[in-house]
Amino acid sequence: MKKIFLSILILSSCGGSSDVVSVQDTTTTTVQDTTTTTVQDTTTTTVQDTTTTTVQDTTTTTVQDTTTTTVAHSGGGMINNDEPPLLMNLLILNWGPYDPSTGVSGDFEFREDMPLTYFDEFGRVHSPGTSYAYDNPTFEYKVPRDTQVYIPINGFVDFFTWQPTGSYKQDDWEIMIKPTRGSNWTLVIDHVVALSCDRSINVVCDDPLTINGIQLTNGMQVEAGDLLGYVGNYEDGEGGTFGRTEIAIGEYVMNGNQRDFNNYCPTNYLHESVKSSIQASVNQIMASYESWKGDSSFYDESNMVAPGCWYSEIYESNGKTTPKK
Repeated sequence: MKKIFLSILILSSCGGSSDVVSVQDTTTTTVQDTTTTTVQDTTTTTVQDTTTTTVQDTTTTTVQDTTTTTVAHSGGGMINNDEPPLLMNLLILNWGPYDPSTGVSGDFEFREDMPLTYFDEFGRVHSPGTSYAYDNPTFEYKVPRDTQVYIPINGFVDFFTWQPTGSYKQDDWEIMIKPTRGSNWTLVIDHVVALSCDRSINVVCDDPLTINGIQLTNGMQVEAGDLLGYVGNYEDGEGGTFGRTEIAIGEYVMNGNQRDFNNYCPTNYLHESVKSSIQASVNQIMASYESWKGDSSFYDESNMVAPGCWYSEIYESNGKTTPKK
């Protein structure tokens, strides 16, 4: 007598949720013989985006084989890797110390002729009082044009594009890096130009980005600490161009048929080996700017959820931002 029972349970949802497929195949065969032997073999295998086949060759009177396989998928058929990348740096490496006699703190240079916010923290309202107001979902730095930018994580180039100047000054590149090819997590580096560009002259340079002398391509593997290029461009208000770059970390979230992006506070996603030193550097640059500006309450650090962050996350959908403590 042969009895086969097949049960398939499929759970699916959008926005990075996992699809779990459980298959249970129980086969029982009984043969009457002078010798009775019972062997029970139970195997449980859990894999990610993997097809597992179990073949059993056993000479027995009664054999019971139960195999359970679980495969996790994310929305859109990508591997659902919910582990966020941990940052080894925040694009720039030199944060200080601050010299009040020069207004210089590492790669930052506070200048009287350019009264800018040189470090725009995560959650600072941009374009306040207008219909275009939004909560800044990045760490944004305004630094000299020859400041170098370094890749913060190990991963794969998922996307990059040249950004010509439109409603505001750009003429620089944006690049997105994923920790694994199918991850929903993404690191965004906005405003960077190639190492071959001469940053001593104020001209548009659209040379391709290179890493270790190799031109950037989609799918290219990169490592934390790789030198990517120079900071991009920012209008200084005096007819010239200063430097600017931004870092964001977040994950794609399905909202019906629409793919939104949820940004997270960068200083909450630092690798443990650099966490304390980089968080201290962020606190130091805010305190130094306040000292230079003569306004000790400019950043209001005591109300931040982490160094440089007003919120733990900022959700972006249709150009609108929704912050969450």
